Amino acid sequence: MTYSRQEIDAIIIDSFEELTYKNKCILLSGFKNPFANSDKNTPTLIKSLSEGVYNKVKGKFSDEAYRSKILSSLKAKSVTCITFYSENYPEDLKQIPNPPIVLYCKGNLSLLKTRRFAIVGSRRTQPNVLRECLKISGELTDKFTVVTGMADGADSAAIEGAIESGKIISVLAYGFDYAYPAVSAKLIQKVERCGLLLSEYPPEIPPKNYQFPVRNRIIAGLSDAVLVVSAGIKSGALITANYAEEYGKQVMAFPYSMGVTYGAGCNFLIKKGANLVENTPDIFEAFGLEFEPPEEKTELNGEEQIALDAIREAGEAFAPEIAEKLNKLPHQIIPVLSSLEIKGLIIRLGGNRYAAI
Repeated sequence: MTYSRQEIDAIIIDSFEELTYKNKCILLSGFKNPFANSDKNTPTLIKSLSEGVYNKVKGKFSDEAYRSKILSSLKAKSVTCITFYSENYPEDLKQIPNPPIVLYCKGNLSLLKTRRFAIVGSRRTQPNVLRECLKISGELTDKFTVVTGMADGADSAAIEGAIESGKIISVLAYGFDYAYPAVSAKLIQKVERCGLLLSEYPPEIPPKNYQFPVRNRIIAGLSDAVLVVSAGIKSGALITANYAEEYGKQVMAFPYSMGVTYGAGCNFLIKKGANLVENTPDIFEAFGLEFEPPEEKTELNGEEQIALDAIREAGEAFAPEIAEKLNKLPHQIIPVLSSLEIKGLIIRLGGNRYAAI
């Protein structure tokens, strides 16, 4: 990918672990201008960094070898950077108080241009709730791209529900050089291949506890709404919901019975005014959308699929014609045709003719 000078400046500034987010914003003039080492900023930076660190950062920023090394490393790791200056930086993410300077990406960048909906919840989510979370996530992809994290439990269920459609964005709280927890490695690879991985951290930044709640502002900022499927009274999912409320996004939650600890946070949100959600139609109704239940998928064996394709291609087909496609005698395909009838995929028209439904 070719970056503009502004984009490269932002990527290089973001690579400096010596700088805080505030320091980086000062150097980038609050995102409004390219890097400018103005006299008015120098005293402020030296005061917070020390003159030695400031001079070190200043030297590295101007060092073409360092700049080339950073960009080459990102390219070698198949990481694409979307900076605050980039045309495809999500507009709604720009509106949050502390937007990421750089989004490090792997996967399908076009998902950033779609309508997005967040699903979050606890690692300790009950199996029946996980099943419903997976189902709703898959159904939501008819209208939305699902946004979530990369934890066990609710996050993983949301990913598995949406992954077949490819409409899934997973926001990590660490750099791409790491897989956390370790059991998420295969799921991370699956999202990279089928959807989009995002992080505000350069690849070499390891997981740290404080980064996870900070990450949650991105999940909320990217999404039109946040659904909390499970949460204790102290939960990272509630942090995401609080960010969503702060940003003026809709907050939704599953309801729970009294005394269910892993649902206490959801009930708390509902009492505060969150939309009570039991199914996908509840969500679509909140957005003025019509819900059309997805067609149930029917598993077919090889012979059934060939026979069905032959009937669909012909419009109507006689049993001997179908048998010929399968290299069988007419009487040998009776079980195949009977199975397709039972599954509601074909109908017998009389005269040994069949048509697809």
